[in-house]
Amino acid sequence: MTPIYANRFKLVSLLFLVLLLMNCGKKLPAEIKEEKQEETAQQANNITTYAAPAALPAGYRSQLYVVTAGGLAVDLYHAGNNSWNNPVSYGYFDIAGTATITVHPDFSFSSFQVLPTSLAISATESGGTIRFTLNDPTNVSIVFDNNYQGKALHLFARKPETDIPDSNDPDVLYYGPGFYNLEGQAPVAIASNKTVYIAGGAVVRGRLMSNNTSNVTVRGRGILMNDYLSQDSYNDIALSLGNVTQAKVEDIIVNRNANSWTASMYQCSFVDVKNYIVISPWFASSDGFNMVSSHDITFDSVFIRTADDAIAIKGMSDQDPPDAPAIYNITYEHAQLWADANNTIGIGAETKASSFYNIHFRDIDVLYNFDDRDHPDVLPDRSAINIFALHGTSIHDVSFENIRVEKAKRLINIEMDDSFYFGAISGDWSWPGAIYNIHYKNITSTSDGSNEIKLAAWDYAHPIYGVTFENVQINGNELSDFSDSHLRINGFTHDVLIKTNATTVKGNDYAAANDLGTVQGGRNWYCRTWAAGVGTQEMVWNSDGSNHWRGPNNWDAIWKDGVAVGLHPDNNQVMLEWQATHDGTIAIEGVVKKIATDGGDGVNVSIWQNNTMIWPATGTWYTVPFDDAIGVDTNVGVAVQAGDVISFRVDQRIDSAYDSTAWNPSITYE
Repeated sequence: MTPIYANRFKLVSLLFLVLLLMNCGKKLPAEIKEEKQEETAQQANNITTYAAPAALPAGYRSQLYVVTAGGLAVDLYHAGNNSWNNPVSYGYFDIAGTATITVHPDFSFSSFQVLPTSLAISATESGGTIRFTLNDPTNVSIVFDNNYQGKALHLFARKPETDIPDSNDPDVLYYGPGFYNLEGQAPVAIASNKTVYIAGGAVVRGRLMSNNTSNVTVRGRGILMNDYLSQDSYNDIALSLGNVTQAKVEDIIVNRNANSWTASMYQCSFVDVKNYIVISPWFASSDGFNMVSSHDITFDSVFIRTADDAIAIKGMSDQDPPDAPAIYNITYEHAQLWADANNTIGIGAETKASSFYNIHFRDIDVLYNFDDRDHPDVLPDRSAINIFALHGTSIHDVSFENIRVEKAKRLINIEMDDSFYFGAISGDWSWPGAIYNIHYKNITSTSDGSNEIKLAAWDYAHPIYGVTFENVQINGNELSDFSDSHLRINGFTHDVLIKTNATTVKGNDYAAANDLGTVQGGRNWYCRTWAAGVGTQEMVWNSDGSNHWRGPNNWDAIWKDGVAVGLHPDNNQVMLEWQATHDGTIAIEGVVKKIATDGGDGVNVSIWQNNTMIWPATGTWYTVPFDDAIGVDTNVGVAVQAGDVISFRVDQRIDSAYDSTAWNPSITYE
């Protein structure tokens, strides 16, 4: 939409463009400031409101609601339509104490919710008007008839400004109240040691960019709006930082209503983002503020609504992962997030970085998370809290603490894969890599989605390990053990701990009795036989009702037997084997004893590492007597390399009669 201006304003706008390009970073010329400046702030009852600019085209205003704060009218903006073509509206004001907020929609509704639930806001409705009280600066969202894909209103109540810069400061590019249409020109370039200030009541329709600079600031209570695709050589990102160190982004609202990222930083460091607001409902690729190949970044007290990743931390180097810059020292806290597509919190999918580490998320409300408008339930790697790796790299020492998920398809995903979004991005696992030391603490979901928690490593050389779930609550039920139906853990994932409120810790070691399934290699367990002159053979799953792994002879078998695994030789050795996922030291535990104690001559048992017997330490097979129903401990510790095979073997003595044997081996990396 193009506003209509008086001829004088057109000339002034052209002058502004020329001066800006010639002398970027300096203050606005006085004549432009006079033309643009509008006295729009109103104050009453602890509230300051900012009128929308008089020149703002009508299409950018929202007439769906009448909103007051402390008795003052709050002007509303149309952010654009969401993925389902429903309008999204927002407004903002300052609050210095307790104030009553009223919202009167121009449409009928049966119910409403004021989010986030963690604020415990008590709201009432009478005659179609919603009324509630705010005691402090905060962000609230109103959803009608439990339809998160329908119309929604977002209100941003901020604390009053106390450090407004001087509009005459030569180091400040100052946008006072008014409408600034910068379409058709290059992005506003921010030089080192300069500040861009967008005042309350100002709307800047354009782009901001800073490259190869230091000590830059973007701040203010106004709106940076971008709803067009440019035709120049610059990217279409509304706020773009490249190779910037020491930067601040504070308070501004960014409304991107077109198909590109809302904001990004590339190879940046020491960037602080505070009280930043994104309202970008366009489907899709409207990511909130992407951190790409950057380090030492903090986000504090932000609100982000997008139709793609609300938070995305990516490695997008041109170098191979071992040579690419590391991504580290990132803290993201006190946030409200809403993603109509993809993930609300995401690391990846692009992971071309030597490593990702020391990344922490704290005190976050996930208001909504949907996977994809065009492919619902077809992309099972999307989730509220997501780590998705496409390349061999190291992702470690990452924590998620005090995360409250209100509505999402899936809860947690850690996954390694070789493609993303139907092959749009390809992966490469030819480099070493692992995901480890990941901690989820005080995660609460009240979602009506599947609440799936999935851990899917790539292979034994690229494992996931050292994952802790501490006080994870799903609809009032505590995640307490590995039989929980929400868990999906593949065979290349290990060393997972579940901690409950009662401080009970349960380790997800490789326990054969729990892990044994119908597929060879499941949880890294294999069922095989060995005979002299024949060698090693894979056993075959017998699904005729006996539910046994069967060898080539009549009675050789391996099966689950309660809390143990049953093994029976038949003129061969039966071998329950496990393959090491990575280098380390493992503890092997378990008791072996006879099941059939009515006869026979007992069995011989041993544990091997590749071609070496490691138990008994004497190097001689141990004989379990035919009537030994108590058994013997088979505990041993050993260093392993990735791919090593630990083999639990049972062999007959003279014959195989009554040779059914129970063994409950477990393996834990120390």
